[in-house]
Amino acid sequence: MANKKYIFDPESLTYIAVDVSLRAKMKKYLPYVLSGALIGIIVFGVMAFGGYATPVEKLQARQIESMQNKYELLYGRIDEANETLQRLAALDDSLYRTMLGEHALDSQVRQAGTGGTNKYADLENTSTPEEVIASFKKLDDIVAKMNVQEGSYKDLFKKSLVNMDRLQRLPAIIPVANWDLKRIGSGFSPHRYHPILKRWRPHEGIDLIANSGTDIYASADGKVKTVRFSDSFGKMVVIDHGYGLETLYAHMSKQKVKRGQKVKRGEVIGKVGSTGLSGGPHLHYEVHLKGKEVDPVKYFFSDLTPDEYKAVVAQAQSVENTME
Repeated sequence: MANKKYIFDPESLTYIAVDVSLRAKMKKYLPYVLSGALIGIIVFGVMAFGGYATPVEKLQARQIESMQNKYELLYGRIDEANETLQRLAALDDSLYRTMLGEHALDSQVRQAGTGGTNKYADLENTSTPEEVIASFKKLDDIVAKMNVQEGSYKDLFKKSLVNMDRLQRLPAIIPVANWDLKRIGSGFSPHRYHPILKRWRPHEGIDLIANSGTDIYASADGKVKTVRFSDSFGKMVVIDHGYGLETLYAHMSKQKVKRGQKVKRGEVIGKVGSTGLSGGPHLHYEVHLKGKEVDPVKYFFSDLTPDEYKAVVAQAQSVENTME
């Protein structure tokens, strides 16, 4: 039933009752209802999806973001320290231990396990952020590995004091001077294609490319074992350094030493040439340890900086410049 509404009639000067239907009421108030609903939806969306935050919440958000940035920076520095430690370990195994004829440290030893009781239990029980606990674990792992490396260096230092003669007999310099060396040719490889023989066979040394007549130096103290001509190596010299070490120099244009002669590191023993099976002037250089060919690059350290050493390794691993 419609409600009554009274309006003033100016002719009769009286109020007359008028019926107002429900539909008319809804039509009148509907815009207000819809506007209120829309405002409510907007307010709810802002609150629910973070479009609005109190000053305290904004401050907390900035602090969280700042801490996350600091954690990322800390993780980056930890990773840098770990990479430096890995480089030191690689030098220890491939260079310093080679100098003294020692085997590389076992990989399990280098891992320096930090097992046992959970030393982080107190941190975990006090609701310490996971990022903080993870940082402690990474740092402890690096410290443990550093302790292993420090122990290795101390051990090698003690051995070096009683092995001075052996150090003098290590083939520790490049037999062609840096200023005469044009580039590194073919490196040590068990499987290389021979450009003259046209077949695959091991390349058991390294090719040092230089002009014909360039001086060739003994890479360590020793006694000349062989001075001869070989069909493949051409004019060659072999030096016995003792301790199971020998070096071979091939494709010479001239041999400047005699069999049985004692030589010192850095002494001229011949000239670069292209005798034997050779594609051009270069020195083919080998290092033998207890009768077995080993990569000569591992012994190049006395006259190389770390960056130069890396460059020699990279060039020696190239397959593009094969001279024999």
